Amino acid sequence: MSNAFLLRLMHAAELNEQEIEAVEELCRQPREIGAKKYLSRDGDEMVSFPVILSGWAARYQILRNGARQITRLLLPGDAFYFDCSPDGIAIEEVITLSPCKIVNILHSDMRRVIDRFPAVGEAMRSYGCMENAVLSSWVVNVGRRDALERMAHLICESHYRLAMVDPNIGNQIYFPLTQDDLADVLGLTPVHINRKLQQLRQEDLITLRSKQLTILDLRTLQQIAGFDSSYLAPRTQIEYEREQLKASAA
Repeated sequence: MSNAFLLRLMHAAELNEQEIEAVEELCRQPREIGAKKYLSRDGDEMVSFPVILSGWAARYQILRNGARQITRLLLPGDAFYFDCSPDGIAIEEVITLSPCKIVNILHSDMRRVIDRFPAVGEAMRSYGCMENAVLSSWVVNVGRRDALERMAHLICESHYRLAMVDPNIGNQIYFPLTQDDLADVLGLTPVHINRKLQQLRQEDLITLRSKQLTILDLRTLQQIAGFDSSYLAPRTQIEYEREQLKASAA
């Protein structure tokens, strides 16, 4: 199975054969898009939403002084589905960071599938829980971790999320972020980013060549970051919420 979006949803909820076919049908017309191309702009009407089947993209906002803050990395299997205002207008920009395979799914088509197959709706809701958890984790990362911890946490999170849709990924991942991109993710300067990357290399924790990042010591990297992957396990959270509802009803 190579549909990264479907694999992401299957981490969030159990889907039967008909539900899998329905999701695959939504993704039937992907297109190839180059790097640094806009998928949506602030103020766009969101009648459809992009799903990343391969490659990396980013959500970001531009401040009045022209500075950019990347608020989310969209990796294979991710969707720009929830983040719009109540009137359906996009409130962030989305741009590809590498060549991507994208499919645009109409909101009306997704609602039709969810109406027919509630488990798909459950998977999307669970995916939304993970999105919120990642956002909270990023706030903590930028607000309370030092520069080395921030970098280590981003690497650990990216590796875990990529492994969710590619269990054979091993210790090497495609990592197309430039130092400017990393600065805009982590709230640091490019010079500071360069120093922390050099430190991770010198301590034999990673290598980074030609957009290929190799993790040489994942356990130590996780210890530096204080990385706990539980926030990336949405199905576990849903099961926990169900247990709490049952307990309160008893």
